[in-house]
Amino acid sequence: MKHAICKLSDLAEDSNKAFTLEGRSVLLCRTSAGVFAVENRCTHQLASLEGGKMRGVHLFCPKHGARFDLRTGVPNGMTKIPVPTYPVSLKDEVIEIELS
Repeated sequence: MKHAICKLSDLAEDSNKAFTLEGRSVLLCRTSAGVFAVENRCTHQLASLEGGKMRGVHLFCPKHGARFDLRTGVPNGMTKIPVPTYPVSLKDEVIEIELS
């Protein structure tokens, strides 16, 4: 099911914001490489990823610096467990996230 989240203009480039969808905390991330959605929970120590720095297609956990590829959820470093990712689309400048 697709969920309309916010307008693209409401999420500044190089920022991220968490939303609760169907009881899950989902982090919406906008970088120079695009808009991505991941579960808002680091698989290293279960900390929130909201507020983590982003570089290109990578998100860094604000607590311990674990790095995740926003496209695939694949980690590099402290954990071997990927973070779940969700498909993102734009419809009339509105960001939509699809939860499976």
